[in-house]
Amino acid sequence: MNNIKDHLPELLAPAKDWDTLRVAVAAGADAVYVGGKLFSARQFATNFDRQELTAAADYLHLRGRKLYVTVNTLIKQ
Repeated sequence: MNNIKDHLPELLAPAKDWDTLRVAVAAGADAVYVGGKLFSARQFATNFDRQELTAAADYLHLRGRKLYVTVNTLIKQ
């Protein structure tokens, strides 16, 4: 018999900084996605540096949540 949780969609929320990450968790997000300072197409967003990414992963994993990091490449001619 399959567990119903295995068939539920994952609620994925964006976070531009620590405040929005915490709000996403409090609102019930299963996972959060963030951009890094050096490799995000949203160059004017706050985003997360390397140490903050590690801390965010720890914060989410301790709460049974996932972290996704977006990696964007900008093409310049």
